[in-house]
Amino acid sequence: MGLLDITKVFHEALDKVERGSSASAKLYSALESVQSELGGGVAANPQAAAMLAFVESLRDRTALPDLTTVMDGRQPATVGPRTTVRDAARLMKENRTTAVCVMEGGANTAGQANGPPARIAGIFTSKDVVLRVIAAGLDPSRCSVVRVMTPHPDVAPPTMNIQDALKKMYSAFALLKDLYNC
Repeated sequence: MGLLDITKVFHEALDKVERGSSASAKLYSALESVQSELGGGVAANPQAAAMLAFVESLRDRTALPDLTTVMDGRQPATVGPRTTVRDAARLMKENRTTAVCVMEGGANTAGQANGPPARIAGIFTSKDVVLRVIAAGLDPSRCSVVRVMTPHPDVAPPTMNIQDALKKMYSAFALLKDLYNC
């Protein structure tokens, strides 16, 4: 029996995606060169126009999607830093999720009408409830999430392509693996 090295498997799969993406980019670049050489003659030549239309269709099908394609369109559940653990846990249950984003700033913080835009200050998960609240003997109705959240989580914008997001996740996972020597 052996152990699966998830980071190695993940890295190999990511390499395959990168090689495929690189090959596609080279193909598109070469075809764009051909198109620029043909110039205005493309419209006069139906075969050339059909070939370029096919290549454009192929490019659309093989383009790397961004994170919006895997998101369900719903906004993540959010709380403020002073929200109690009990209220955050209740919100996680209502939203059928295991985490909430802890946001700070924004128009509704501390009664400000025009403040800085809201930004993520941390993430609070069901694991935090177990390990940082219950196991530590804290009262969930009196403890604020800011006290037990993971501060400053690494985030990715929805416009990031999936390949770059996977690289970011791989780097973070590899760092954790190195830190814990697993």
